[in-house]
Amino acid sequence: MKKLFRLAAYGFAIIAAFSSCSKSDDGLSQKDVETKIIGRWKNHRLEGEEYITNNKRVMTFVEGGKVLYSMAGVHADLQDVWYNKTEFSYSVDGTTINVYGSALSTEAFVSMTVNSISDNKMNTVFVNGGFPDIKFNEEYERVTVDYSSDIIGLWEGVEFTGDETFGDANHRIKYEDNGTSVYYDKVGEEWKPREDVFSRYNVDGDWLASQWQNADSDVINFELWEIAEINDTTMKWTALREREDGTRYTATFTWKRIE
Repeated sequence: MKKLFRLAAYGFAIIAAFSSCSKSDDGLSQKDVETKIIGRWKNHRLEGEEYITNNKRVMTFVEGGKVLYSMAGVHADLQDVWYNKTEFSYSVDGTTINVYGSALSTEAFVSMTVNSISDNKMNTVFVNGGFPDIKFNEEYERVTVDYSSDIIGLWEGVEFTGDETFGDANHRIKYEDNGTSVYYDKVGEEWKPREDVFSRYNVDGDWLASQWQNADSDVINFELWEIAEINDTTMKWTALREREDGTRYTATFTWKRIE
């Protein structure tokens, strides 16, 4: 049986197509949607509540009906999800955006009806055709920066706030230009590379996803951050996290460039 993956809120889902009228009640036209949708968008809120950073994803709509999709983590029935600017197709029918294609042996068809769209924000209603009574109101923000080349190099963590998840504050990371990374732990006065089964990353705009497996474990780890800034000497991250008891907090991480 093919695995299901919900895009809005939890990823993609296999659903039946539905159509919309050519113009919405508030005057939003198909041309408005087709024109303004072009570019990179990151999901920001679900039903008015901000997404925790590990549940954020990025879609980049390109003229000609192509959309590039980035997401990482564990979602629905799919384990070890890693969409690194994976290509899907899209079309606009009235004020509804249909996204479709296949990846990771998963067929996907998603429809998002646009309530409003401006230069920087988009509000949509997602309907899962497999569960027609479930609707998600989802808000997106346009991403205008791209840190994918700026992150390349060796960085050392110098300041961390929040709950540490993976001993975050005590390592160096080297980001290679092939999408892999190397973690370094400090042993005495020396920095030694960690022997991971694999370690990879994806930067899509200001969205940073890391995924790795330690040599002594069968667990695949993932962690997402949002890059607040990168300059010649410093990199700053931020993330909204959620504890097991449901409380939320903001984590920050500052790095210095080593090389």
